[in-house]
Amino acid sequence: MDTTKKYLRSHPEICVLAADKGNRTVIMMREEYDKMRALVGDTTTYEKVRCDPTSKYQTRNNSIVKRLKDLKLIDQRQAATLIMNNGLCPRIYGQPKAHKQHLPLRPVIPNITAPTYYLAKYIANILQSSFHSQYNATSSFEFCNEINEATLPDDYIMISLDVTSLFTNVPRNLVIKNIIQRWNEIDTQINLDMFLEIVEFCMEASYFCYEGQFYKQTFGTAMGSPMSPIVADIVLDSIIDTAMGSLPFEITIFKKYVDDIFMAIPRNTEQQVLDTFNSVESRLQFTIETEENHKLPFLDMTVIRNPDQSSGTQSR
Repeated sequence: MDTTKKYLRSHPEICVLAADKGNRTVIMMREEYDKMRALVGDTTTYEKVRCDPTSKYQTRNNSIVKRLKDLKLIDQRQAATLIMNNGLCPRIYGQPKAHKQHLPLRPVIPNITAPTYYLAKYIANILQSSFHSQYNATSSFEFCNEINEATLPDDYIMISLDVTSLFTNVPRNLVIKNIIQRWNEIDTQINLDMFLEIVEFCMEASYFCYEGQFYKQTFGTAMGSPMSPIVADIVLDSIIDTAMGSLPFEITIFKKYVDDIFMAIPRNTEQQVLDTFNSVESRLQFTIETEENHKLPFLDMTVIRNPDQSSGTQSR
């Protein structure tokens, strides 16, 4: 271990990073990692700001918390956990997508130091306890167990869909729309107007620093905010519902893990399925992978379609 650390210190051109999925470690050259500059330079998602906005967001965060306390929606003890007095600007970094060619980077903004972190976590807990997706596999272990007991209909094949950069492409207006539509499912004493105000503020306060420059995220939600996974999941479910309702055939096996989707579809309908999913929302686009030789890589395993149409899995 000491030898490895010494070697890496003497070779700053090498980066050692955690992969975005699969508990894997990725070693890459720093010049490859420098594609982060192009990523933060995407003006459709980020914009430069002149100075650190932490103080502004912290003041507004604490004002919202005070209103929640004054309205007796939270008590003094809970208010103390949501107040932030020493917020720091998050610093963005990239996690390599080890299961993709050319190791594209997923932007991660570790929000634990951000002024809105605890307020966003509070709202996320409310949403997570209120919404339960019919499509989700909670882990690769759960997915494996279900697939090992499944049988595809005759002449059906396996495909996977992957959302391109889910968090940064979630339309914020769809987050608000879906919360309004499903408001009766949300278990909270906060009224709808104030709840939406907090959600919008937590999305708006997505910002970070990279190489000394401050940026604000103008579209989507931040990878690293505790609120992002659940609001992205809610929106993605609505996209799936719309797409599935538009297809003229039944999809008998459908499982989702974050932004990876596994499904069984009739043979020769791959392009129709992809086009249908991509037609729902222009910013949320999917890529497709089709089984080859009755095998399909998915998550950290390979799914196998046996001659009798039963399915199984093997480790990769």
